[in-house]
Amino acid sequence: MTGSVASLAACKPCRLRGLGPKTYPEWAMAYFDHVIDGVRLDLAHLEPRRLTFFVDKIGRALSIEVRFSNHCFTVGFNDERHDRQHPIWDHRSRRAYDPARHELSRRLPAIVDALPGASVYKTPTDRNYVYLTNVVLADGACYPMYFSLRRAAAGHRQQLLIVVESAYPVQDRRRVLAGTTKISFAVLCAKVYQGDRVRPRARR
Repeated sequence: MTGSVASLAACKPCRLRGLGPKTYPEWAMAYFDHVIDGVRLDLAHLEPRRLTFFVDKIGRALSIEVRFSNHCFTVGFNDERHDRQHPIWDHRSRRAYDPARHELSRRLPAIVDALPGASVYKTPTDRNYVYLTNVVLADGACYPMYFSLRRAAAGHRQQLLIVVESAYPVQDRRRVLAGTTKISFAVLCAKVYQGDRVRPRARR
């Protein structure tokens, strides 16, 4: 599946007060390394990266490590549809390479870089958040990005850790937003950093 972008205004790389995103060194070991039918998948855009921006609420810059899960380029494994010789494992769960998700995932770095100036939504699971990007595909589907956010481990160079849990096309944006509550990403980062309880305002 391929699509056109109706608007990427919200997906411009963040450059706030001279700070911005960084990727990890090219010599670092590949985070994802998968070969399908003799072809090594190009997943360089899903290497871990850093996002740094100034948060007015706490008067300081926060550095966030960003990681991507393989759900960004795989789907749940189906024995009838997928090649059993090429499973991609997510812990103990089998998944299958999905070309459509893979192609769309190339947009994720720019989407992540747009987060500092965006609002996100807390999902009903009370663990994840969703960023409903301005990406609109040719068939009208939206492309929500689901992520978790927490404090980084003690001694880590970054203060926070984002894991992009998944991103995939959804036809009905109302289904994405059902039961969610809205919060500024910058405010969310400040609260998580300070250990405050996250209480987003009700979505309108």
